[in-house]
Amino acid sequence: ERMKFANLYLNDNFLFTKNLKYVLDEDLKKYPLSSKEANQAIKSYIQYQAANIFLFEKDLKKSVKQVSYILNNFKKQVLSWKPKLNYKEIRDCKKKSKNSFKACKPTKWFSNYLKAYSQSLDSHSNYLDNEDLEEFYISMNLELEGIGATLSSRFGYTVVERLIPGGAADQSKKIKIKDKILAVGQDEKNFTNIFGERLEDVVSIIRGPKGTAVFLKISREEKDGKKSISVVKLIRSRVNLREEEASISYHDIKASKKVYKVGLLKVPSFYGSNIFGKSVTRDVKKLLLSAKKEKIHSLVLDLSNNRGGSLDEAVDLSGLFFAAGNVVKQSERSNPRPQILRDKDKRVFYNGPLIVLVNRFSASASEIVSGTLQDYNRAIIVGADHTFGKGSVQSVEELYSRLGALKTTVGLYFIPSGKSTQKEGVNSDIVFPSILHLKELGEKNLDYVLPGKKIENFKSSPQEIFAEGEDNWNPINNKIIEKLKKSSKKRIAKNEKFQKIKERLAKLQEKAENQKVITIVEVLENKDREDEEDLKEEDLSQPEKIKKKYLSRPDIQEALNIAKDLVLIQKTTRSSRTNLSL
Repeated sequence: ERMKFANLYLNDNFLFTKNLKYVLDEDLKKYPLSSKEANQAIKSYIQYQAANIFLFEKDLKKSVKQVSYILNNFKKQVLSWKPKLNYKEIRDCKKKSKNSFKACKPTKWFSNYLKAYSQSLDSHSNYLDNEDLEEFYISMNLELEGIGATLSSRFGYTVVERLIPGGAADQSKKIKIKDKILAVGQDEKNFTNIFGERLEDVVSIIRGPKGTAVFLKISREEKDGKKSISVVKLIRSRVNLREEEASISYHDIKASKKVYKVGLLKVPSFYGSNIFGKSVTRDVKKLLLSAKKEKIHSLVLDLSNNRGGSLDEAVDLSGLFFAAGNVVKQSERSNPRPQILRDKDKRVFYNGPLIVLVNRFSASASEIVSGTLQDYNRAIIVGADHTFGKGSVQSVEELYSRLGALKTTVGLYFIPSGKSTQKEGVNSDIVFPSILHLKELGEKNLDYVLPGKKIENFKSSPQEIFAEGEDNWNPINNKIIEKLKKSSKKRIAKNEKFQKIKERLAKLQEKAENQKVITIVEVLENKDREDEEDLKEEDLSQPEKIKKKYLSRPDIQEALNIAKDLVLIQKTTRSSRTNLSL
């Protein structure tokens, strides 16, 4: 019924109703109680979609045609999904798709049902179909076979968001960020129109075995405003996601007529698959050994935007900065006695002054590391008012016969003080202004969120965590934090970038509170996406630009300054290890 109405509404006489309102906030949308209300909802949806496409096409009739295509294509997809499948259909589907469920459209209802059910249990349990499972393994192994580009879906268009350095798309020099992919071909003659297709389906036909060719029909808006269309041939290759690997850079910071060398250790994720695969801890060990050779005075461990990963890697990485001891206590339903995960390696790979930088996107494993180092007075946590707040543990179990996997929340974890980071996260010792300090960002705003808990303190003794001899390290105390906070506050007050962030945050928060409904005329004026880029902390283009943009971030610069300040303070202030509340 809705499609019949939509097709009648999308006719040659279609015009924008500029004062028509479209509800942006999903929580404000109500279920229609009649056909009239349902048709009105479809009207506003069509107007909103058409207005957004019109911003690119600048042609009303073409925009209307594109919206019609999206809706009818979706109808076609849904009708191809079957509520039930018998064994023969599954077997035939697997044969056609070469032992992968990617092309088995009839299983979509089953997949959607399992996703909806599992997601209603808590914020992080989920059913992973094969597409999701492939993405999970890519994030753990940091490699894939394809063209090396990150794509997004915007109002029916597939858009190039970033190019992965060293990938086929990057090396070709023929693909640019913001290019729109209109069609994909496995040869030069036969192209599949991908407008309006699910992003997952687009990715599945672009990816493929290394050494094979794929052809992309690209639309690009040139500097003069005109659009150009070209066909680009790319040879798929194995892409190593090196930008997701741990890395270190060195920075000379001047103070008191002396230059201090500060290491900036960036850890974007807690990757790690098995003993022979990738491991963030093994990579960081090597980087810390190189930092020792460089004779750094202080270190910043950057966990900002690090959304987590392997629990074991988080435990092992934490232990690189102290001798040995308890890191995480994990509670499980199947085991009434919480299990303690410890660092058993008594070697200290870095014993100098340590700053940990976090933001609202630092989650899970990042919170374990930052929370543990804070509990043991090993590091000063700076950046966000608090981290994301994901304090639950998930187990991923593959299902038989390539039916995907189940990601199930199996318990909560607790840092040595006995606190669960669930909902509240880890609070920073020194807080910077951030565009990410929006009320909506954080675990506590997710659906079906689990409550946090607190258990008895299980910190290891000073005799365990402190090393002997030259590997000894100086603990942090409140006096040191207050001194650093005072200096940081003065710098932030004078820093233009931080002041601009405060202004933008106030505007964004006001917009989030007030603009939950938008008129079509506001869409046409492009007002609903004017702040779209504000939440992106990195301009992901070419490697040099990425690095330059990253290092120019005010939070990075302030973290480096605090690291330098800590060196100066610890030269004159020695903390007593006997008075620590461990």
